[in-house]
Amino acid sequence: NFVDGIGLGIAWRASASSGFSTALAVAVHELPQEIGDFMVLRAAGFPVRQLLCWNFIASLTCLGGVALVHVVGQIDLAATVQRYATAFTAGSFLSLALNMIFPQVSESISKNHKGIAAVRAHSLCVVIAMMAIYALVRIGELEVGHEHSHGGHGGHGHWPNGAA
Repeated sequence: NFVDGIGLGIAWRASASSGFSTALAVAVHELPQEIGDFMVLRAAGFPVRQLLCWNFIASLTCLGGVALVHVVGQIDLAATVQRYATAFTAGSFLSLALNMIFPQVSESISKNHKGIAAVRAHSLCVVIAMMAIYALVRIGELEVGHEHSHGGHGGHGHWPNGAA
C-alpha cells in the first residue's frame, strides 16, 4: 500500500490524466487483492471486526507514500526523481500484470473452461484489456496540448486571474 501511495503521488504530481490512470490501475489491482486477503484470513478464523480494523490500518500506509512524494516534491531534484520514479512505477505495474495476473488468469481459464468456452474466455480477456488500454489512452489525450503555466489562460475554461 505504501508503494501504491508513492505511485499515486507521483502520478498526480505529473498530471491529472496520469493520476486518474494510476488510480484506476491501483484500484483494479488492490480491490481483488484485499478481498482475497480478507477471505483467506476469515477462513483462518480471524474475526471480521479485527480484520477490517487491521486492513484499514494497513491501507493508511498508502497516505504515507503520497506524503513522501509530496515532501520529496518540494526539493530541487524533484523533477529528476519524479521521472525515474514514474518509470519505475510503470514498470512495476507492467511486471505485475505480465508476471502475476496474466499467468493466473490463463491458468484459471485452462482449469475451468474447455474448448470453445476457453476461447471465449480468452477473447473476453483480450477485449477487456483492449478497452482498458483505449480508456487509458483517451484519458492521456485529455492532457495533450494543455501543458502550460497557470498564469493567464485566454478564456479556455479556467477561473479568471489563474485562480484554479
